[in-house]
Amino acid sequence: MYEILKTFLERPAPFSAYTTADLWTDEYVSARMLEFHLDPSCDLASRRPEAIDALVKWLETHVGLAGKKVTDLGCGPGLYAERMAMHGARITGFDFSQRSLAHARRQASAKKLAIEYQHGDYLKDILPEGQNVVTLIYGDYCVLSPAQRAALLKRIHGMLKSGGHFLFDVFSRPQFGQIEEGFVCERRLMNGFWAEGDYFGFKITHRYDDQYLALDRYLIVEPKRTREIYNWMQYFAPDEIAAELSAAGFETAEIFDLTTGGKWIAKSPPFGVLARKK
Repeated sequence: MYEILKTFLERPAPFSAYTTADLWTDEYVSARMLEFHLDPSCDLASRRPEAIDALVKWLETHVGLAGKKVTDLGCGPGLYAERMAMHGARITGFDFSQRSLAHARRQASAKKLAIEYQHGDYLKDILPEGQNVVTLIYGDYCVLSPAQRAALLKRIHGMLKSGGHFLFDVFSRPQFGQIEEGFVCERRLMNGFWAEGDYFGFKITHRYDDQYLALDRYLIVEPKRTREIYNWMQYFAPDEIAAELSAAGFETAEIFDLTTGGKWIAKSPPFGVLARKK
């Protein structure tokens, strides 16, 4: 155990481990994540209903959804997909959480919405083509390494028709200033979020100031299992996003404030990005 803790406390190289899928494929944790998604008073896994409504309305106003082929990458339980379908979009939801997709399919059936939900990893599995719009919501872009982001942008470029749009959101540089390094050890860390039975949870937070990158690293020690989770988060400025988009064959159509839908200013929280395939 000494060696495990010693290694855990060391500062890893940026993006040296990728464990995002564990949050959504672990039988117990995925159930807790779905609960957070569906809690309208909580924005830990998804934004609150009024914020989701506002973003879908913004997209409808700026791009139009009726009759459009739209793929929502990382669709989760379908909170955005359902709303876009209600605006007349032809929706495909894509996610690697079987639990979230099962919920989304039940909801679509109950509401008589013709949404196709596909299971897969958008970093490597086959994606729908001929799309008018692709969305990637709630900071999914920020957890990816530069190489992963470049590869994903290339894949999304291939999904879209000429002139098609890619809508996503990112966390901003001002938010990085709020990150504090620290170490926590608790029995049943986060009120039992990580496992059904007893466990000890360790969390260490690292800042990489030169890259505006943060890491929350968890070590979960159960009686018969020990595992680690790496939650990376990159914080961006609009010019960085524009450069990554341009390198992948996109032009930046809009940078906007997610709260107001208006122009984003430097002290604002996360910002939305609407890109257009050249």
